[in-house]
Amino acid sequence: MKKYQIISVIIVLVVVSFWACNDDDFLKEKPESSYTYATAYSTSSQINDIITEIYREWRLLFISNVNDGAYLFLSGNGTDMCEAKNPPSSDAVVHSNFANWSTSYAPSKRAFDSFYKMIANANMALYGVEQVTWSNETAKNLAVGQAHFFRGFSYLNLAELWGGVFIVEDFSETPKFDFERSSRKDSYLYAIAEFELAVSLLPDYPEDGRMGKGATWHYIAEAYLALANDQNDDPVYLNKSIAAADEAIRLHALMKNRYGVRANPNDKGSYQNVANYFPNGDVFFDMFQRGNTNRAGGNTEAMWLNKNEFSVYQQYASTINWNLPWGTLYGPIFRNLQWKNQYREAGASSGPFNMGKLDEFGVGLNFAAEIGGRGQARIQPTKHNAYTVWENCGNDIRNSPVNIVRSFRVLDSKHSFYGTNFRLTVDNVADYCTEATVPNFNPVFTKVCPIDNWGYEGLSVGLSNRSSVYRDHYYLRLAETFLLRAEAKLRKGDKTGAAADINEVRGRAHAPLVTEAEVDIDYILDERIRELFTEERRWNTLLRMGGMIPSDRIYKYSYWSAERGGTYKLPKDFLLPIPQNVIDSNLDANIEQNECWKQSQ
Repeated sequence: MKKYQIISVIIVLVVVSFWACNDDDFLKEKPESSYTYATAYSTSSQINDIITEIYREWRLLFISNVNDGAYLFLSGNGTDMCEAKNPPSSDAVVHSNFANWSTSYAPSKRAFDSFYKMIANANMALYGVEQVTWSNETAKNLAVGQAHFFRGFSYLNLAELWGGVFIVEDFSETPKFDFERSSRKDSYLYAIAEFELAVSLLPDYPEDGRMGKGATWHYIAEAYLALANDQNDDPVYLNKSIAAADEAIRLHALMKNRYGVRANPNDKGSYQNVANYFPNGDVFFDMFQRGNTNRAGGNTEAMWLNKNEFSVYQQYASTINWNLPWGTLYGPIFRNLQWKNQYREAGASSGPFNMGKLDEFGVGLNFAAEIGGRGQARIQPTKHNAYTVWENCGNDIRNSPVNIVRSFRVLDSKHSFYGTNFRLTVDNVADYCTEATVPNFNPVFTKVCPIDNWGYEGLSVGLSNRSSVYRDHYYLRLAETFLLRAEAKLRKGDKTGAAADINEVRGRAHAPLVTEAEVDIDYILDERIRELFTEERRWNTLLRMGGMIPSDRIYKYSYWSAERGGTYKLPKDFLLPIPQNVIDSNLDANIEQNECWKQSQ
């Protein structure tokens, strides 16, 4: 990474830190001839502001990336999990068409730059933490622990996605142009050392949205598993991964029964004309309801949350992007569906959801909650995600009609098909609508697109058109830890233990239990889809496994390969490209490009 890019981030944050000072102190005359890192810090709040900026950078990277078309890139866009199948605008990218990639590929470059911004801020916080006075050791330890966590988290992600990277522990006031890549093994070991420093300082159960011991133990387990992947499944590292996962599981517990704001039959309240109590729900549905994500709401499974509050959006909407654009990104464009000629009727709309009538909140019915809100189909589940992983799933609640909606009543009141007696389903839609518009029709996952108006804050005050939701989103849940530990046990040869861990997750879902004979890496990858769609860092999972796994899974299931005749297969041990500008600006040493991208330099 260009050192002057890191320095520019530091300079901006130092300026911001001065704005954050106490107003009275700021007005006092304290002339200084120059500002240096040694004189830049005066209060502990400045250090906490830097750490908050790291959280913000991770949020912007993982949740949207809307400015460069990298919609939720790291969480699987372009893999076997999801894709911009039919990009509705020029800023949406079909990532699995690898012919469009280069060493300057924007989504990959954006992620690389963001991780080094997080590292630069962590370095600055760790320097500044010793320059100020703290009210108590607990506050100081929390700051130090979070900074070490994010430095480790950034290097874990970098190593999983790009392999060995250059490790920057300090910052300087002069540019540096002689970075050298470490090995992938050393990058993982550095991340582990940072996590192990962090876990000793962080609380068991932190403030919602902040980092605690449970999540840190999970990432220690992931880092050791990634290291084992890199070292031919070394049993020493596999054992350490399992032991770290044990610690995370000791601190948290899966949610197994209905709970929270929509599970109480005695609750007669309502929100935006929708009853609080949802009688047909289940525990998986409950976990994704506003108010049910945090520990105070009874959730023992959440380990790390992306906090989203409508009140914050109301106050700061003009200055920050503080919502989850799930309706826009994940909602299908049902309003584009057009009837075949034989089903068009005089006086009715041209399509089952393409009417201009407004609802009680002044929002078009073609943006109704039951069809995914104001969908733009920027990300769609792959056929494998939406259909084939659910074959022979029995009574798996994750596939229930309240969690994946596959049947939609016609909303046009002027059409004879109107109402609950006629529904378009994912199986019959092609019989009624034109072939050109059917690709926009796919199941609605209610974990991201709420099933009714209860989930769309702002309707009642005129600040919502069902584009976004304002509840917390999971960066990490304990279910992922069980699946991570299952993989470590499988690689160690303990198929009994692997099946038991998978069945902890499947048992909660009331799904048929897996047998030892059925457990393999593909099964675990499929189970991660069933459980963690929209939550998992899917690119990380595939690339850390290495070998032909990324190529085989993406080639078999991605939209470009499976449905559009793509023939491009990824090479063995595929990694993302080191951004070309980083290589070019490192004037005093050679940064080796990842093997499969060397011809693109």
